Amino acid sequence: MVGLKFSIYMTAHAVRDFLKNDELFKRFINVAKALEVSKIYVENYRDGLLLSDDDVDAMVKRLNGDFELAGGTAIGTWGSGWFSYEDYGFKVACISDDNNKRLIADAMRHLASHFNEVLIDDFWAQWCHSEHDVELFNSMYGLALSRGELMRAIRNNDKRILDLWANYSASVLYDVSENFVVKPAKEVNKGIRVNLKVAEWREDFPHRGLILSKLAQLFDGIYVGTESREGTEQYGSFLITEYVRALVGDKLGGVWFDTFNGLYSGSLISLSIYLKQLWLSALTSVNEIVFFDAYSLTLSNRAKYIDAVKAEEPILKSMHSNQTVEKLGILVPSIQTSGAVFDRYIQDYLGMIGVPLRPINVDGIKDGDYVLITEHAVGSIDVIGLARRGVNLIVTSGAAELIAEGALGYEGIDLLGLVKDNPLMSPVIDALHLISGGHIASYTHRRPGAFPIGPILNIAGGKVILEASDGVGKYPVVYVNEFGKAKVYVVNLTKYAPYLKDYYPELARRVIRDIAFEYVGLKVDPEASMASNFSLIPYTNRHIVVYNMNEHSINAVVTVNASRFNASSVKVVEGRGSVRDFEVVDGNLKVRVTIEGESPLMIKLI
Repeated sequence: MVGLKFSIYMTAHAVRDFLKNDELFKRFINVAKALEVSKIYVENYRDGLLLSDDDVDAMVKRLNGDFELAGGTAIGTWGSGWFSYEDYGFKVACISDDNNKRLIADAMRHLASHFNEVLIDDFWAQWCHSEHDVELFNSMYGLALSRGELMRAIRNNDKRILDLWANYSASVLYDVSENFVVKPAKEVNKGIRVNLKVAEWREDFPHRGLILSKLAQLFDGIYVGTESREGTEQYGSFLITEYVRALVGDKLGGVWFDTFNGLYSGSLISLSIYLKQLWLSALTSVNEIVFFDAYSLTLSNRAKYIDAVKAEEPILKSMHSNQTVEKLGILVPSIQTSGAVFDRYIQDYLGMIGVPLRPINVDGIKDGDYVLITEHAVGSIDVIGLARRGVNLIVTSGAAELIAEGALGYEGIDLLGLVKDNPLMSPVIDALHLISGGHIASYTHRRPGAFPIGPILNIAGGKVILEASDGVGKYPVVYVNEFGKAKVYVVNLTKYAPYLKDYYPELARRVIRDIAFEYVGLKVDPEASMASNFSLIPYTNRHIVVYNMNEHSINAVVTVNASRFNASSVKVVEGRGSVRDFEVVDGNLKVRVTIEGESPLMIKLI
């Protein structure tokens, strides 16, 4: 496997500042050398500032010989001298504006005259809902919406309008990308590689025109933002990279993240989450990590971040060398659609409770696979057809509620094994405890005594795996229904994802991991009454990573289907932790591990 390299992105403003201040530039060089950076991206445009040819040439001259060089540009940003924009607390250029198109093309020609490879910052998207955009949208679809009506429809999650707007945005973005970004660059420099970086907010890609399967046909490479940000689930840094890989294949070039927390403008991310971004980026098996940005990395308050990356780098690169691009996990269809409500980023939450996930192109799903069906999939792919082929389904709360409400007709009702005349008993109940077999589990230490669970479905058959009680009755929460050759697991634990991750009794999380184990043949169960904030990442070469994202160390049991993996033993490959002991019990290899806080441990099955 190709080794992991580090790169740094230098903004246009940083170029200008470095050229004026030799001491500042020297600090940057020291940072780059300390991180063993091999590549620098030199930006020509951001926020209205287009550097002169002399400034770009001067920076290239200073860096040339010590680093591989490429260009960068933030052509989606707006500044003085540009035209229409939309303000999100940061100003972005409206790309349907003909005057902005001209400036975009100028910036690309300028960049292409200096570099043979360029990377476009993730502000490149169709952000705007301007009067001009609304006019074009109405013309495209024969509508007569005012801007206010459009915005209300979007806020109210009107699925029809969301889908039409996504199509409009995709059309605009592709056209401008082709004719005002890629074409002008290649007219100046025929052999140039034009790469696009997309942000971390994957659920909003369709709304902003970022249909990656199409854009990958236009751009030479796609880079991914793996910023986790404060207040989000860090597994998303891993998931989005695998998701994009499933959409663009070999066009995936690398990942990028910054030091900002995303909640407070200009505030720093915690060191803990910064390192989680680093690790979860590297565990995806990409070959390049881009640090943003050069100027911020020279500041004194970033010194501890640099030191922490340096400390992790040897372990990080050693672990990277033992990875494979292909991984194991419950299959997640990589589809791009708008309108999910309860299932927005649900995969990130599942990943944080130890459920291994593997995004995949829908065409790659085979009979016998286990596939996660979310709100995104209902109405977007042939869910019934998958089950008829013998594909096993794991249906989330959001998807189950849509299906119970009739989204897939009577076939959908049969798919979930529901009573036809009253399939949906209640969208939610306030549960007091969970029941599985003879085991009853309620709240744990210093947790609320009741918790919301839903929907509650009226099932006609199937095998109940987990029930919830509100103190009055018992209701099926997780069950499996036979549908032809397929098993359909209905998992009504995901509607209130933060509760699933942090508040439900541990029994709820174990039930989901047990379902995943049937397919993957691997699972991790912490030896604790309440556990989350850990991820399982299995590679196809019998290497497994368990990443403990808690501040405290954890003890856990890794269970392996011994015959499936031809495994009877295990050894530690890399990381901060240990294997305490192992044994084969009832055909499963049980490996007891201890993993230090905020650390990954890689083991190999033997």
